[in-house]
Amino acid sequence: MELSTLPRPQLENAPSDERCPAELELFEIPVPADLAHFGKSVRASALGNRSNPPVVVLGGISANRFPAIRPDGAPGWWSGLAGEGQAIDPRHHYIIGFDFAADDTGTSAPSTADQARVLATVLDAIDIRTASIVGASYGGMVGLAIAAADPQRVDKLVAICAGAEPHPASTAARELQRRVVSLGLLSGHGDEALAIARGMAMLTYRTPAEFQVRFDGGIAEDAPLCGSAPGAYLKARGQAFRSVMSPGRFLSLSASIDRHRVHPADVGVPCLIIGADSDQLVFPDQLRRLAEGLGSPAELHLLDSLFGHDMFLKEAERVGRIVAPFLAGNS
Repeated sequence: MELSTLPRPQLENAPSDERCPAELELFEIPVPADLAHFGKSVRASALGNRSNPPVVVLGGISANRFPAIRPDGAPGWWSGLAGEGQAIDPRHHYIIGFDFAADDTGTSAPSTADQARVLATVLDAIDIRTASIVGASYGGMVGLAIAAADPQRVDKLVAICAGAEPHPASTAARELQRRVVSLGLLSGHGDEALAIARGMAMLTYRTPAEFQVRFDGGIAEDAPLCGSAPGAYLKARGQAFRSVMSPGRFLSLSASIDRHRVHPADVGVPCLIIGADSDQLVFPDQLRRLAEGLGSPAELHLLDSLFGHDMFLKEAERVGRIVAPFLAGNS
C-alpha cells in the first residue's frame, strides 16, 4: 500500500545535532468496501521514527495529511503544533495524518463514525494498533468517534474545539452555506458559490472582536455590491479555499459535521478537552458538558482568545504548551 518513501527534508540552517533523521512516508490505503462511495482509497502520511509513540494529527475539513511538513519541505497546515521543536515532534513521536474520506460528487455525507472506521483502516494498514489522537474541529469529532466506538485503538485523546454533537446555531449556519454551494452548482457557478460559503463560514470561525480590531465597517459608495475592507478579506479567504476544496467535497464534509453524534459516556480513554471562550461554532458550554459526561476523567481548558474557533491554528504554540505534557503523561 505504500506509494513512496521520501527523505525527510532538513530545516534550513538547523544545527546538525537538531536535525531529524526521520523520513516522510506516503501511503494510499483502500477504505472498507461498504464505504467506497466516499472514495475507494484515502491518502496518508507518517513522519518520524516508527519506534516512537504514534500520534494521529487531524484538523478541520480542509486539513490534509501533512500536519507537520510537506514533501517539498514547506510547513504543514499545523506546523505550530506538529514539527521539529514543537509539542508533537517527529524526533519523539511518529506523526500520522490522512485525507478525510468524502463523496466528491456531494451526494452523500459520511458520519464521523464512518470516518473513524477509515482512520482505523489507515492504522491497520501501517501496522499501528494503538495511537494517541490530537484532533481539532472536525478532526476532534473524528477522534471522539473512534474513542467511543473503538477505545482500545486510542491511547490518549486531545479534542480541540470539538463537541459531542453540533450546536443548532452552527448547523443552521452550515446548512445555509451548503444551500449556497448547491445553488451555485445548479447555476454553473459552483466555485464562486464555494468561495462565498467559505466567507460565510469565516464569520463563525473568527470573532466580532477580531473584525473590529482589523477593519472598519461600512461601504464607501452607493453601489449595493461595492466592496468593503472585511468583505475583501472574506473574498480572499474564499478564493484561497477553492485551491484545497471542491464544491462537492465541501457539501459532503460540511454535512458530515452535522451528522456527528457521540455519547460522551462511551469515551473511556484519557482525554484533554481544549476550547476557546470566544468560539462561535463550538460553544464553551458544549465543551463543559462533554468533559463532565466523559466515561473517564478529563482535563478541560477554555482559553481566552481573540480568534474564536480558529484559536487552534492562530495560537498553535499556546495550545502545544497544554498538549505536550498531556501526551507525555506529565499533566
